[in-house]
Formats: sequence, C-alpha cells, structure tokens
Amino acid sequence: MDSCATGDNQEICWFCRKGRHEDCMKEIPTQGKSDGPHDCTFDTKLIPCKCSH
Repeated sequence: MDSCATGDNQEICWFCRKGRHEDCMKEIPTQGKSDGPHDCTFDTKLIPCKCSH
C-alpha cells in the first residue's frame, strides 16, 4: 500500500494520495473561513505537500 494513501489527509495533495507523485502539486490550497464581512468570505492558504516521495 502506498504510504501516501492516507484517506483524507489534508497535508498530502490529491495526486500523491492517488499514487501520481510525478504530478505532485507541491503546495495545496486550503480554504478557511475568514473574519470577513460576509458569510462567504474565505481565506485560501497554501500549505506544502507533506508527501515523502
């Protein structure tokens, strides 16, 4: 079993979870709700992919 196939680990990109390490995104966009004036205001942050390929 691939060591990156960890289900819903948010710190490993979709490609690495599927075993497609050559397509690694390097950085994963994550969305978190911000303290903006509207309910639909989001902050998109990039976190590095933690895959050890």
